Amino acid sequence: MEPCDSELVAGTLAGEPLAFARLVDRYRDAVCGVAYHYLGSFDDVQDAAQEAFVQAYSRVHQLRDTSKFGPWVRSITVNTCKQVLRRRRPTLALDELDGQSASRETDEDRAAVRMMVRRALDRLSDSTRLTVTLSYINGYSQAEVADFLEVPVNTVRSRLQHAKKQLREEMLSMVTDVLSKGKPEPEFTWKVVDEAMRQAHEARGKHATGDALRHYDEALAALDKIEPSEVQLRLKMQLLAQKASASNFSPGKDAAIALVEQSLAIAVELGDLEAQANLLQVIGLDCSNAGQVVKSEESYRKALEVYRELGDPLGQGNCLMWLGSQRVYSLKPEVADGRRYYEEALPLYEAAESHEWVGVCRATLALLDEVGEERLATPMHSNACCLILKKEPGVVSSAGDVGSGRWGGSDEAPMLGIGSPFWHVSRLRKFLDDSVPVGGSWSGEAFSYSYQPLQATVTVVSKSEFVSVPAGTFENCLLTEQVTVESDLPDDPPEGKKGHNRMILCGVCRAWYAPGVGLVQLHVKIDDGPEGTMQLTEYSVQGDSDDYLPLDIGNSWVYGWPDLPSNWVAKEAYHVSACKDGMCYLPRYSYAYKEAGAVS
Repeated sequence: MEPCDSELVAGTLAGEPLAFARLVDRYRDAVCGVAYHYLGSFDDVQDAAQEAFVQAYSRVHQLRDTSKFGPWVRSITVNTCKQVLRRRRPTLALDELDGQSASRETDEDRAAVRMMVRRALDRLSDSTRLTVTLSYINGYSQAEVADFLEVPVNTVRSRLQHAKKQLREEMLSMVTDVLSKGKPEPEFTWKVVDEAMRQAHEARGKHATGDALRHYDEALAALDKIEPSEVQLRLKMQLLAQKASASNFSPGKDAAIALVEQSLAIAVELGDLEAQANLLQVIGLDCSNAGQVVKSEESYRKALEVYRELGDPLGQGNCLMWLGSQRVYSLKPEVADGRRYYEEALPLYEAAESHEWVGVCRATLALLDEVGEERLATPMHSNACCLILKKEPGVVSSAGDVGSGRWGGSDEAPMLGIGSPFWHVSRLRKFLDDSVPVGGSWSGEAFSYSYQPLQATVTVVSKSEFVSVPAGTFENCLLTEQVTVESDLPDDPPEGKKGHNRMILCGVCRAWYAPGVGLVQLHVKIDDGPEGTMQLTEYSVQGDSDDYLPLDIGNSWVYGWPDLPSNWVAKEAYHVSACKDGMCYLPRYSYAYKEAGAVS
């Protein structure tokens, strides 16, 4: 027995891809019929129908009477068609519209028939024309048409009888033929998949995780309607992995791991070794972040074997570096073994010309050299990463920060909760823009641990600040202020995720930049989290530049915390190691520890 609309809507809301696929299948032709009624051209019908279904999926949680999905999607289609018509030239006449369709037809006779049918239908009233279109486009019963239009069956019957009187018998036959041939082609489902993927990618770019997950589910639902093939399986494998990546914070790691394992199963079915290795590596990372250490190491070692079989230096380097990080940064470090893994990974990364991971390896080895194996074996905060900055004329943005470490807070030194200064200033990626005047600002959506993005604004407060820090005294400094707040959009994330936003992301960040030097001071106050100041303690810059952040190769900066207790030692160091295609790579490392024998 076929499930009713209410059951399919409930399944859609529960995240069952097949449920929405059935709704699309059930109403696909009817939606196309409505679109044809309004647009008058099959050239635009499928695009409008596709857009209507994408909108319906993203808004299905707003449907109050779940038994009325058909009429509801009809209203969405009507509004979509009206938007299409508004985008057209207002003077476009029916004859001109038919002429455009005819000009695109390769079969002139078929084009002529279409024009005749459209003109015949146009002589009917709007309500009768729509009823005829729905009745003949897919042979819908009078009851089905009545339910879709929310009118009595007798009204449908009366409209059809009236149409038969107005249209000759041969014209009715032509109407049936034209409308049935105007039904969506098999490629319609692929178009829905493509559009859903595009919107999911766009939503992720805006940090709208909830919207992204809904679009991924819609694409998966559409894929499940397509005949299985290698292309279909590969796309499903890709979608599952992308949905997993979007699920990492909400709903969480366990959901993400389950999705990647589904993707891996498809890779195994396809015999795709490269995809298997990549997905094993993702599972390893997700399991590591979820505290599943044994499963994580098992996944990475399997991936390493496959990468060696494939002769992939980058993949091998990634696995070796992770194995090293687990030894260097564990609660019971095995530093010497960890170092060996990093030393083995470094030449592989160099062979792959992977500047960011070469940077991570070198930062880690520099950290080990400076701090020493004995000190790293004691409880302390330490990490080694590579910051990636995108440099454009007058603009600097964050393009990523990769690496690993051991992070831990201390009641004695809460200011250490404010570290990684360029992570704090870049909620909107872009954190410097010379073209923005004093008092000017830029705003946008920022990363969030919940389903809805945070909102951030960066304001240029001053370009004449006087700042004195351990590295020196600087004039005419730029001062920016970044304010990050929660969105007003409805948000229902897993428990604790909104709290994460307030404890880690939301708050005020003020940054001072000296011309020709770079970031010299940072002050951050997190809403429900730490407050602290970082200052430049030493620096070295090449050449003569007035940039607020000069990024020439060899430039370096070291930061400290002015209010750190005297019995603590802490440092954060950066240097520019490479620049290519507008990207600058800055290996960085930091550490903090309480001196042995010190008394609080």
